[in-house]
Parts: sequence; C-alpha cells; structure tokens
Amino acid sequence: MRWLVGWSSIAARFGTAGAVGPVGDGSESGSVHPVGSQLLWGDPDPLWAVGDWRPDEVRVVTVDPFTRLAVLGCCGATDEELRVGLFAARGGALRHLTAWPGSYTAVAQIGRRITIAGDLAGARPVFYTPWANGTAYATAALPLADLIEAQLDIGHLAALLACPETPEALRDTTPYDGVKRIPPGHALVLREGSREITGYEPVASLAVAGPQRDPDRAVEGVRDALIEAVRARLLAPRHAPETLPPDPGPVPGMGPADRRAARG
Repeated sequence: MRWLVGWSSIAARFGTAGAVGPVGDGSESGSVHPVGSQLLWGDPDPLWAVGDWRPDEVRVVTVDPFTRLAVLGCCGATDEELRVGLFAARGGALRHLTAWPGSYTAVAQIGRRITIAGDLAGARPVFYTPWANGTAYATAALPLADLIEAQLDIGHLAALLACPETPEALRDTTPYDGVKRIPPGHALVLREGSREITGYEPVASLAVAGPQRDPDRAVEGVRDALIEAVRARLLAPRHAPETLPPDPGPVPGMGPADRRAARG
C-alpha cells in the first residue's frame, strides 16, 4: 500500500496520516507525521509520500521555497514541462497539471495555496477531511478515516448496494463518515485553513450546441494521447524483484535460468 498525504491549516504545526507518531527529532511536541513516510516538503503545509514509492515515481520541482510541484506516479513530462505547468497553475490554469501522459497525482504549492488535482476519470482519487482547524488530504480514504476515527457511512453503503452501477448516487461520499472524495475533473484548493472544490475542465452548455468537430481529427487525438500514455509507462524504469528464489521449473534443472545457461 502507498499513498500521498498532506495537510493545510491556518497556522500549521501538525502533519497527518492514518498512523501517526511523534517526530522525535527535537521539533515541537505537537508535531506528528505519517509512519513510514518520506517528507516531500515541510511546514507550514507539509506533504509526505507514504509507502513503497520508488525514486523515479516521486518528482518535486521547486522554483522557490513557496512555489513547487510534486508529481507522484508515472509521468512522461520533462522537468521543464513541469515548471511550465506550475507557472500555468499559478495563473489559475489547473488543467495543465493533468495534461501530461502517464498516470500520476499532482500537488502544487503556490504561496499558502495548495492545489491537488484529480484526474478526469477518477482513476487516481483524492480524499479530504476537516481536521484540527484545517484540512487533511490523501490518495486513500482509509488513513484519513483512521486519523479522525471515522464511523462507517451507512448511507454510502446503502447507495452502493442499491445502485452499484450508478456512481452519481454516491456523490462525493466514501464508506467513512466525514471523509469526502474529490469528483473527477475537479481539484481541491486549500488556502490557510479554507478549502474549495473547483472544476478545471471546461463544461459545454446543453442549451447551446457546441461547435462541430471533425470525427477523424478527434479519433487521431484520442489515439495519440493513448500512444503517449502507453509510451510513458513503457519507458519508465523496470523494478524486478530481487529477493525471490529462482524458478526451479517443473523438473529440477529445467527452470528458466537453467535453460538460459544451457543456451549460453
């Protein structure tokens, strides 16, 4: 299991996670941090990567101490493209944080404003909950539920059983009372304790017909996007397990390693 965990408050002195413990490094006694975490940036709005993230899956681009972007996952953008996207997000164009090929979660810090962008399909969800006069957020609902000791949301579970093929019935709820999910195509914007859910994708009005698009060009655009996304995944470093014993094969001496050795 792995997730991204962050925290934003009016005067942040705390971190957040599902399982937390004292920092133990001489810092303030009220400070807590996720267990088994990697600090991406510190106070006043700290951000952690929790779990078995590999080095190539955690990228942080910093312009100055209060203008930076963290991208976790497989992202095909170069560092320069990340900086351009960060500057675009500083001007309000949040859509640029989701336009790169791959599968990732982007968190931008611009001054005391934190922006966490969800993807259009909801494949990489983002959750949040009020906590300690601020907002805690994560890419998994369970650590936030553990943080606030949330009870089960019976209404969410009932809607899930009654309408399993209708995600609209669930709205922004989760199985845990008090933990909310950012809708697909939206971003969570935090500023000094306040929070806002904003859409970054333009929505066409149903009352006015939109401009006609050439079907062939539309198909080409989808194909090119899929090719770039798959290429970004294939070009990512491979991490083969090193602790597993060699496969002995069905008969001793007939495993893959033995066959490769026999072929020279």
